[in-house]
Amino acid sequence: MPRILAVLAVVALTTAGCSRHRDPSQEFSRASESFNKLYAQRLDDAFLDPKMREVEALLQRVPADSLDAQAAADLLTRIREGRTRMQKAQDDAQAAATAARTPSTVSNAPREGTALPSARPPAPPPDAGPPEAVQPTAGMPMAEFNRRFADCFQIAGPVDVQGAGARDSYDLIDSSRCRTAHPAFVDAIVVADGQAIMGVVPKSALVRPPAPPAPDGGTAAVPDGGTAAATGDAGY
Repeated sequence: MPRILAVLAVVALTTAGCSRHRDPSQEFSRASESFNKLYAQRLDDAFLDPKMREVEALLQRVPADSLDAQAAADLLTRIREGRTRMQKAQDDAQAAATAARTPSTVSNAPREGTALPSARPPAPPPDAGPPEAVQPTAGMPMAEFNRRFADCFQIAGPVDVQGAGARDSYDLIDSSRCRTAHPAFVDAIVVADGQAIMGVVPKSALVRPPAPPAPDGGTAAVPDGGTAAATGDAGY
């Protein structure tokens, strides 16, 4: 019986001793708190922060038989590997920046005997043809006249052009839009031969004959319903 009690006492003392050395480490607790705070502020840049050295010092003081010994060793490894990785990245970035600031020693001049390609002159713009006239003009085809100006000119009836006979005439429609667009035609008419415009004749050049026309004489109706012979050149 005394022997059994002695064995139990030894086991109890051993268990009590192990329990005392397996308590959590205060150093690890402080180191872990400092690490988490620093990493939350700077992320991976925290590995190069001088304060991380203080964390390492605390981790190195964690007892080997402490409950946190393994966790302390893992965190210490993480810090050292992170520092190595971030230091390399920083060194690479500095080397790249230095290389970018160093002027190139490669010459852009052509080698002797190498001919430079001749610069081609810029191609001329495509020919768009002459600009379109903004007013009816002599020689303009009637198809173009009707397409562009039919909304402001109306048939005024035939006129007798000296040396050319009866020809069609057109005068300006009495509207503010047409008078603004074609002010020169307020007192003029357009004379055409059915194919193209012969010219523009002032209305003042149209005269009424003093008497009814002779049986063999040519007459023509003018825009106001009378008859007149066009004097002057129809290509005016």
